[in-house]
Amino acid sequence: MAFAYAVAPIKAAQIERAYCLIVAVGYDIALDAWRQICTAAVMRKYPSPFVEEIAVAENSLGYIRGIAVLRARHSERRGRYLSIPVFAITSAGDAHGVCDALLRYLRARALDQHCVAMHIASIEPHRWPAANGALDREEDGVFIPLR
Repeated sequence: MAFAYAVAPIKAAQIERAYCLIVAVGYDIALDAWRQICTAAVMRKYPSPFVEEIAVAENSLGYIRGIAVLRARHSERRGRYLSIPVFAITSAGDAHGVCDALLRYLRARALDQHCVAMHIASIEPHRWPAANGALDREEDGVFIPLR
């Protein structure tokens, strides 16, 4: 089965294009701050289970159609889960396809990190997620069980 979107960790060449999507959605983050976050993710040689990752969905023409910020977290009540404080897609004609491709990737990452669920936070464009997880409120958004 052929897929219309390639979903993978962000690359250096995608940082500026991904920022356009973040701004279009309404997140209030400065370009310099965005570059620092992405550069840290790009320069990391090995995946780390509790460090923030950025995944992008790109179409065959090189346009970024989706983005997700993710990190594994642990909760006494929920156990280990993949926290996704930023999940944004843009598409004039295939929002479902972009969403499906991005969710398929996130599910695979969650299973790789031995998570029992994914938590996609409700969008809060005026508040960028804090590095310490301060905006990872478990009651905000939706939990998707994986098993």
